[in-house]
Amino acid sequence: MRVRKVAILGSSGLVAQRFQQRLVNHPWFELAAVYGSPRTAGKNLADLEWHLPETRPNIPPIKIRSMDTLFDDIGDFEVVFSALPSDVAITVEKPLAERGLFVFSNASTHRMDDDVPLIVADLNPHHLLALHDGDATTGFVACSTNCTIIPAALPLKPLWDFIGLDGVSIATEQSLSGGGIDLLTSFRETNEYSSDIPGEAEKMREECLSLLGRAQVDGVKLANLPVQVTVQRVNREYGHVVNVIADLHTEKEENEVREWMENYRSRPQALNLPSAPETPFVFVDDLIPSSLPDPANDLKSGMAVRIGEFDVDGDMVTFRAWSENTIRGAAGGTVLLAELALAEGLLGE
Repeated sequence: MRVRKVAILGSSGLVAQRFQQRLVNHPWFELAAVYGSPRTAGKNLADLEWHLPETRPNIPPIKIRSMDTLFDDIGDFEVVFSALPSDVAITVEKPLAERGLFVFSNASTHRMDDDVPLIVADLNPHHLLALHDGDATTGFVACSTNCTIIPAALPLKPLWDFIGLDGVSIATEQSLSGGGIDLLTSFRETNEYSSDIPGEAEKMREECLSLLGRAQVDGVKLANLPVQVTVQRVNREYGHVVNVIADLHTEKEENEVREWMENYRSRPQALNLPSAPETPFVFVDDLIPSSLPDPANDLKSGMAVRIGEFDVDGDMVTFRAWSENTIRGAAGGTVLLAELALAEGLLGE
């Protein structure tokens, strides 16, 4: 397989640095360019302050480029990973795709656009193929989801497919890093934060229905499923937790439901993609891990959703689930999506 040269849009934020961490030793992608704001453009990438809990990996000698030169540099790379804020992403992502580039975005700008697939690689990979109809000749934008929907929607997928759901309730406990480096830094300095996350509940509901929906040529038909979401920010730096109550279409025994979930696999596992966990989720006794292997050396680190306090009572399933929001819920999930597209032949020859 030919290695693709890639660019990262964003240089100093948590998600941008997670992209750097995952791409520096990636077997399929070569980091060729990084773009930053006027504050960082012109600086050496390795000289920026490193915000992640792991040690900075051995970053290649890359000078951060200005966004002003982005469209002049298109010949330097084929694939783009976007960690841009929405107000900037809307000005560049689709224009890059129109010029033949393959854009994998963590920004929220285009997530609900009819012509942009919203993908969790091991939940709805068929949406990527359906919306692009196997066309590997033109560029496109594909989006990863809101970071908090991952630990809820991914475990719900086998329940939705094999049993059916009549309703879902999701209550979140979202970490401070979900608000970005500014919120995380502010909390470290003041020990203060707001538990409110305006607009988050509705975004999660829409994205859940899209992920479980049916892809069509003109977009996705949303799933017909009542979904209630309540959200809050909590005093934890990394990792989102969700509390899920799912009403099954029919009564089932716990061992039967758990077996379906434990046996669930999807395209990333079948294709043995570099970032694909062995199973999309794992059942654990201790929900929140004390540490993770360094993602720079282990692309599977932080990629599996952890499920605890699992219970089935007749037609009701309850569980708590944890996901590393900056890895599985952001850069790691987006890189996995790009791996899927490459393996499926959607990134050209």
